[in-house]
Amino acid sequence: MRDFLTVTKALFKANYGMDLKSKQGKKGIAVAAVLVVCLLPTFALLFNMFQTGFATHTVDLLIMEMGFAMICFLMLWTALFIFPSIFYFSNDLEHLLVLPITPRVIVASKFVIVYVSLLLVSLLGMVPMLIAYISAGNVNILSIVLFIPQILLIGAPTAFVASIFWMIILRLLPFFKNKDRFNMITGILSIGIAVLIGIGSSQLGANVENPMFLMDMLQNNPENLLKIVRIFANVPFAARSIVEVSFIDFLITLAITLILGVVFVICADRLYLSAARESKVSSAGKKKKVSYRNQGSVSWSYWKVEFLRLVRTPAYMANCVLSALVMPVMFIVMAIVTPGMSEIKEMLTSQAINIQDLVNLPLILVIAGAAVGFFAGSLNGISATAFSREGKNLDFVKYIPFDFTKQVMIKGSVGTLFSVLTCVLMLFSVHMILPYPIWYDLFFLLGSILTTVLVNAIAIFVDGIHPKTDWEDETSAVKNNMNVVLEFLISWAILAVTVAPFFLFGLMASWEMYSIIMLVIILLITIGFVIITPKVILKHLMQTSK
Repeated sequence: MRDFLTVTKALFKANYGMDLKSKQGKKGIAVAAVLVVCLLPTFALLFNMFQTGFATHTVDLLIMEMGFAMICFLMLWTALFIFPSIFYFSNDLEHLLVLPITPRVIVASKFVIVYVSLLLVSLLGMVPMLIAYISAGNVNILSIVLFIPQILLIGAPTAFVASIFWMIILRLLPFFKNKDRFNMITGILSIGIAVLIGIGSSQLGANVENPMFLMDMLQNNPENLLKIVRIFANVPFAARSIVEVSFIDFLITLAITLILGVVFVICADRLYLSAARESKVSSAGKKKKVSYRNQGSVSWSYWKVEFLRLVRTPAYMANCVLSALVMPVMFIVMAIVTPGMSEIKEMLTSQAINIQDLVNLPLILVIAGAAVGFFAGSLNGISATAFSREGKNLDFVKYIPFDFTKQVMIKGSVGTLFSVLTCVLMLFSVHMILPYPIWYDLFFLLGSILTTVLVNAIAIFVDGIHPKTDWEDETSAVKNNMNVVLEFLISWAILAVTVAPFFLFGLMASWEMYSIIMLVIILLITIGFVIITPKVILKHLMQTSK
């Protein structure tokens, strides 16, 4: 037990950086607190959704099952990506294997780290559901007593299933044991799954014309709908144990968890250790032959190094570049497969309707481009990890004989490039629906460039003053980096501040003038960030190196 607690504590500090004795750990706690505050609107949204359903007191069991299934699906999706990174592709594995501890201690400690991550995901849905269930008048003490353990238990079977799945796959298929190959394949698969989900939701929205259709199905014929959510074996029993106050169902939930736990231990004993020893960590650190021939200008050479390191490192390519392409690709596919989209374009074309004659299309496209730019700029995390990806080599950027301002500009330009590419891909889905001259897209690009430059400047600023350099592998540098979240929150706060007065004061009559003023303000903010960012970052880095 002592070995287990010691290893778990060390892994917890390494993965979450929550060491209260260190300055970095205190910053992590502060960032986590800010994140919780920012998630309050999401909690409120989920609370209202669950409360509306529980208030009817007729479909409590069904809503509980659907809520639990939604949470389990999110946890399964998270576990499928977290488990291999922590169990197989972590640099601490080679140190743990030589310690005088049993393999079960390693497995148990690593599973705790995985489960804590999944528990944080489950709390996002379980806490609003519990509060909504109580506020809707379900004040049965036994129901509440049975609900509280489910906060910890609901995700355990899902975690065990995901763990067993990957232990079998990585033991039987050596192809996946290379981390770079694994990250690339899972990144592509995530795009494919996201596209399929988008297609499914689009088809469902097109087929369900009556907004009461879903509620009628839920009340009159719920079995067809719940066949999907009951793929999680523990969900029906967990929901019934709470709604019907059934201790038998609660014991069945415990039995399912225990059985899967035993299967997990058996698989870990027989499959994990041999596969973990053969797993290969990222090859990004391998030395490559360097050519010292004339490489052109220093700025161009520096830009190529930043660009090629981003696209050639599979962890960065999968988590930064490919993740940013999910949304535009999904919109394109949805525009192709959604019924009625082509008919809308044909109708507008056949009737010779010129959109540019009906509205101020250039200004609208600039606004639309600016809005999409906010979204695309904060989506990829390239600039928000620009300094973090330097790792222990961060001192290199401070002392090389190359102007630091140019270095910051180049790092930001790489993120801006991919952000603008995301905006351009968005235009394909727009042209599939609306017929207008293609040269009008220049106005859209103008707005998108304005905001993507701003968002990437904010991202560089955040990562420059708080870089995450203490990471074990490339995946940790970008995937568990809270700077991405902070940059997202700051940039979208700016967007909210610029948009809120329009709705609060009812300025629809003067929307053109208001839009122009806000665009000018955003331009000034962008110029300010671009000017001060290199100076602030350099000053901060120099102070921390003393």
